[in-house]
Amino acid sequence: MAKFYVLRGRKVLWNLFVIALLFAALMYIFSGDQGLDVDSTIQPDEDDSVSQVVVVEPVTVRTMPTKFAEYKLERERMRSRQMELLQNLAYDVHTEGERKEQAQVDLQNFIEKISRETDIENLLKAQGYLDALVLLDDETITVVVPVTLRREEAARIGELVHRLSGIRLEGITIVDESIGV
Repeated sequence: MAKFYVLRGRKVLWNLFVIALLFAALMYIFSGDQGLDVDSTIQPDEDDSVSQVVVVEPVTVRTMPTKFAEYKLERERMRSRQMELLQNLAYDVHTEGERKEQAQVDLQNFIEKISRETDIENLLKAQGYLDALVLLDDETITVVVPVTLRREEAARIGELVHRLSGIRLEGITIVDESIGV
């Protein structure tokens, strides 16, 4: 026996619309101009009978990682580990009272040190030393800049670091490109 299908008006229109939409999407995907997201212009040749297509491709500019950027990334990883260790000690319920208090003090000092280093690095960036590194200890500070400095520039950096860190000028070491890292 033969089977017959009964189609309702709205259902048929809806199904035809979906099929047409799928067909249009497939045609777009598999057409020859698929995925061409670049501007193209047609420039006439000398004889105007043949046209030449010039495709303009977008250019992405990325900064290349430098040894300073790599060092900063590694420094951030190490700081993250140190911060996690101090936080675990400071906020662990099993840590004894005196040790817990010392861990909290160490954590606060560590955060202040990072903040001071970052402030100095940002001010050096503002003065044009984009990849400057600052390493702060209790009584000394080391500043590394990726350029060769003149005596006046080194003195200006030294004064800036002294003012921001409070460390004596004898405790400030400035390393420039001529010395190397």
